[in-house]
Amino acid sequence: MQKSKTSNRRKLNQSKRNKENLHIYIGKKFDRTHQKEEMAEDRISKLPDAILQHILSWIDLKQAVQTSILSKRWKSLWTSLPNLDFNFRRLAVQSGVDLAWSHHNQSFMPRFMHFVTQFLSQRDHSSNVAKFKLSSSHMAGTDSAFVEKCLDYAINHGVQHLDIDAYCYSPPVKFPNGLFASKSLKELRLRQYIDSIVIPKSFELPNLKTLCLETFSFNDDLYSFSREPFSSFPGLEKLTLHRCQVSGLIISAPKLRILEISFLDPFFSRELQMELISSPSLTSFRYEGYVSLVCPKMDFPCLEEVYFDNFAVLEPPYTDDIKTKMPLNLIRMLQQLGNAKFVTLTLDTIEVLAMDPRLLEQSPSPFPYIKCLKLTKRHNIIHPMKAVPQTVINYLTKESSYSDSLVVKFPDGIKGGRPFNSTDGYI
Repeated sequence: MQKSKTSNRRKLNQSKRNKENLHIYIGKKFDRTHQKEEMAEDRISKLPDAILQHILSWIDLKQAVQTSILSKRWKSLWTSLPNLDFNFRRLAVQSGVDLAWSHHNQSFMPRFMHFVTQFLSQRDHSSNVAKFKLSSSHMAGTDSAFVEKCLDYAINHGVQHLDIDAYCYSPPVKFPNGLFASKSLKELRLRQYIDSIVIPKSFELPNLKTLCLETFSFNDDLYSFSREPFSSFPGLEKLTLHRCQVSGLIISAPKLRILEISFLDPFFSRELQMELISSPSLTSFRYEGYVSLVCPKMDFPCLEEVYFDNFAVLEPPYTDDIKTKMPLNLIRMLQQLGNAKFVTLTLDTIEVLAMDPRLLEQSPSPFPYIKCLKLTKRHNIIHPMKAVPQTVINYLTKESSYSDSLVVKFPDGIKGGRPFNSTDGYI
């Protein structure tokens, strides 16, 4: 009996010791885990502000603000973010708003403007802004005074890249005087809705490198740029005109290297008739359009690359007269791009050229210096063309100075002839 009691007592003591050891083990393990977490947290928190802000740049601004609750180290990081992207649609989706209904857009707009206003008011005002982007809804008008305050903030904080896409109801937005005298601004992107932005007729952006304009006109009215606006940008290197009415436009930009023009709505114009493009440094030219691009005065001595997509919509409002002019207009345009060495044409462009085989045979080849001709499908859509006519290939390649090494690339599934060679007909 005594031995039994002693044995039970020993087992009880051993059990207690095991529990104590387990608690000690768990405690040590917890401490080690906690230490590891603290070490991990310390390693992150010891990173420079620039790296942490780069991490925050990959998430939405609303989420960036929410990181302030993580720790004291993160509390104010968002207030000095250099890149600000205020996107109406993204913020609405995060808030569970169904943007398929126009009244939902209108009801959410005050919340969007409130968020932007509060964000800017609580931001560290000593921190400069590198990039500022404001994208509102085209289904709900934005208050022009709100947009002007955003512009003021960006300009006063040394913005380098400015992107404004905001539909404003009356009164229209008037750009602050500081915008068109900014010495920090390097990139400007603007979208014009119906009479939403008033454009001053005289301004200067001495350090602007990149300009992208969408749905603007170039004439003398209040909401348009002048017919020769780009001479005020002496450092301009890249110009993109998307869905702009460029008829009568004069482009004079001595340092311009890249020019992109796209006009993808067939119902506004029959032809885009520009007056002059003077860009002696231009190396890359790109055009996408349903209508013919016409410009009687063009000179690109340094041109290297051309991308051309002339899409023929053979339906109303096009007439037989327009169809007849399209091949001639295209041939004239390609001749003015004749210094290019690397040429990309869509199958739609080939289709326009093939409308008038006799004209092709009578016309000189446009590219005497061409090294590579690439034919491609427009936006990767299925094209009815099964083979590229040999007359078109001959027209494009027959006068190349590099006929022995000329490369012609065809899209998958499209048959094509060989480039023309004056010696034996083909290479």
